Amino acid sequence: MFAIVCRRGLKALLNNNFVPPKNTALVRLCSSSVCINASEKSFTISSYLINSCGLSPNDAISASKKLCSIKSPEKPDAVLKLLREYGFTDANHIPRIITRRPTVLLASPNNNLLPKLKFFRSIGVPLPVLAQKLSAEPYVLTRSLKNSIIPLYNYLKSLLGSNEGVVLVFTRSPNVFSRCWTKGVSSNISMMRELGVPHSTIVSLVLYMPSVLIVNKDKLDGYIGRALEMGFDVCRSGFVAAISVFIDLTESTLEQKKEVLRRCGWSENDIKAAFLRYPIIMKFSEKKIMANMDFLANVLGCDIDAIVQYPAFLGYSLEKRIKPRCLVARILNDKGLKSMTSLVTLLTLSEDKFLKRYIVKYEKDIPELLDIYRGKSSPPKKSN
Repeated sequence: MFAIVCRRGLKALLNNNFVPPKNTALVRLCSSSVCINASEKSFTISSYLINSCGLSPNDAISASKKLCSIKSPEKPDAVLKLLREYGFTDANHIPRIITRRPTVLLASPNNNLLPKLKFFRSIGVPLPVLAQKLSAEPYVLTRSLKNSIIPLYNYLKSLLGSNEGVVLVFTRSPNVFSRCWTKGVSSNISMMRELGVPHSTIVSLVLYMPSVLIVNKDKLDGYIGRALEMGFDVCRSGFVAAISVFIDLTESTLEQKKEVLRRCGWSENDIKAAFLRYPIIMKFSEKKIMANMDFLANVLGCDIDAIVQYPAFLGYSLEKRIKPRCLVARILNDKGLKSMTSLVTLLTLSEDKFLKRYIVKYEKDIPELLDIYRGKSSPPKKSN
């Protein structure tokens, strides 16, 4: 209807038969210049987003709807120039940040964006990290520096004791700075203290699982109560890991992981015992659990009780850790150079210690052992 009225009005004007209606607002709304400019402006903005910001045509059309006030490239050009100066690349960061938060292009580069970028740099956030995290969570740039970002920073620094701790929180969960209010954060921290969680554990929780700061207070209370009921000690790292599992995984996902273990022959007691020892077991994918269980049980002959004692085995890389180390141990055993030691020792050694004890020590006897370990050379055939 709007287009029809415009066309009729334009035709009457060209035929000199145009009579201004009483509703002059309608005339202004439907004047040919406004209609034509609206179309041109939409096209210009979309083209700018494609050519200058690297957006796809579909993303550009979607983003342009929020940028109708842009009439020239001067301001968005200044925003892009500033972002590039702070390490945002055309290939990765700029398309991402503009797609997620197009209105960044409307911000004042010097009065709005620059002070925030300078602040994060001043506390020690490296440029590559700053670009990566802000392009993933551009909503941080919409928060007030004075009323939101700095108060949250001050609170976190007083809690964690250093800028390094705050930078770690930002690196792991930049959404803390886009969603958190200092009052809500302090409320969660106070609640944990009231429940008897010591300061050192609270610090570990915030550093390891910053999302604890933005979890609903009642939910967090429930997660802590659940961990305590299961027997976790608030002074040990397992408690922190358990809370992270409860925060990250839904009840249905937890049940699915338990079902995977049941299919591998685990009892309910096995599952509970393993979870108490190593809660992160529930974050392993079904594919990893099944593959590692198959190799440990059917190739190495481990029984379930042994794996329950060391559930971290299910999280080790099968191709980069378990198989190569077992291969080296077998070669040394076959050559009579080193008897097979316990699987626990073999798999839990740090990489440096493993190389010293199993590779460097025997490089004169088997020069190609390191290449075999790293998959660059075929292992010798097993002697009969």
